[in-house]
Amino acid sequence: MTDPRIQARRVRVERQRGHRRLSIVLGAIVAAGAAAGAVAIAHSSLFSARTVVIAGAVQTPRSEILGVTGLNREPPLIDVNTGAMQRRLERLPWVASASVHVDWPSTVAIAVVERMPVAATALPAGEYALLDSTGRVLADQTSRPSALPLVAVPGVPGSPGSSLGASARPLLATAAQLPVSLLPRLREIIFSAGDGVVLRLKGGLRAVVGDDEALTQKFVSLVTVLRGVDLTGIGGIDLRVAAAPVLTPLVSPSNVHGKGDG
Repeated sequence: MTDPRIQARRVRVERQRGHRRLSIVLGAIVAAGAAAGAVAIAHSSLFSARTVVIAGAVQTPRSEILGVTGLNREPPLIDVNTGAMQRRLERLPWVASASVHVDWPSTVAIAVVERMPVAATALPAGEYALLDSTGRVLADQTSRPSALPLVAVPGVPGSPGSSLGASARPLLATAAQLPVSLLPRLREIIFSAGDGVVLRLKGGLRAVVGDDEALTQKFVSLVTVLRGVDLTGIGGIDLRVAAAPVLTPLVSPSNVHGKGDG
């Protein structure tokens, strides 16, 4: 027969164990409740993206930025994926780079760097596509932009946000460095299979640039020739040796017009 004192001690031990288990369970319940409460609060309107600050966007509408990031729905800041938003922003036609930062309790700050158009190209429907130096199509517009040189690129450009192939790069590099003073004399920048990059100038002149090396010196030589040389009977100016331009006599009109230009 068990000693009553031993039995009482066993009962006390079991009760203490039960109390400890109960304390652990209650503690877990309290912690879970606190965590659930914290999550609920973090997902409440108190910590939603109620304020969006955008810097650097000139050509990209605010509504487009809010739509592509989903910030127009004022999501909880805890759910804002800044990396994903940045990648979506950089797919917009005008956006070269973007950064997104969360500023608790209710602000998202977006900074974008936009691309610069360097040229325009004619589209089949009579419109013009604006292009940056990398070949990114920035926008379509109905009229030819007078402040940009016109380039004849291979193929038909895609919709805004798409990019041209590498073959267009020499044309765009030339357009990007073209002096403003030459714009009134320029008709179009083309690529010729025999000569490389060629400037079609008003009056039927052709300025053969060749590749996109030493463009600054080539343009200095071209401006010097146009300003100081009698070009009567001259059909072309060969700038492929930048410091020593060569004048070529006027030839048949069939060799100085058209998109393919020889």
